[in-house]
Amino acid sequence: MSDEKNEEPKDENLRVAYQQLCESYRAIDDFRAKLLGFLPLATGGIFLLGSINTPKESLGLIGVFGLVITVGLFCYEIYGIKKCHNLIAIGKKIERKLDINGQFINRPREVAYFINEPFVAGIIYPVVLAAWMFLALNFSPPLVAALQPYALRVAIVVFIVGFVVAATYNWLLGKKRGEPVGVDTILNVVEWRKARRR
Repeated sequence: MSDEKNEEPKDENLRVAYQQLCESYRAIDDFRAKLLGFLPLATGGIFLLGSINTPKESLGLIGVFGLVITVGLFCYEIYGIKKCHNLIAIGKKIERKLDINGQFINRPREVAYFINEPFVAGIIYPVVLAAWMFLALNFSPPLVAALQPYALRVAIVVFIVGFVVAATYNWLLGKKRGEPVGVDTILNVVEWRKARRR
């Protein structure tokens, strides 16, 4: 009888942890989706504005700025992919432990065995990086003007390298490298937080 009483608080804690995990996953996924939609639009808008009345000398600097910002966002995206991967793995463990048929167990992994969120990010970010690189090199200051004839080639290489990095990372995640934090650790954190509030 006492075992059943001990299981109830643990199950309740697990349900609370599961609810928080679902909220975290939705928030991260929503932010990533908005960023993936906004990034190409912002880049295209800046290119359009840059073509109107912007001095050609400043277009190279705008390209460098856009390139650096996009590299930072791409790194943040890779971190977000890892975080979501861990949340999905932990969510599956909690769903199994609670014996529920939830969103993580039933989550389709890919379409056609390779198309998923990281794959899409692996296309969008490298394309945007390549566009910024092209702008930076094509309208570069005299110091790197020798690279102008190679701007398109370098941009294509930037796209290929970015895509290969993202695709390789996606493949490694698919191989389930790097075990996520276990369910027991989450339960301990939930119980620790409740004890701290008292």
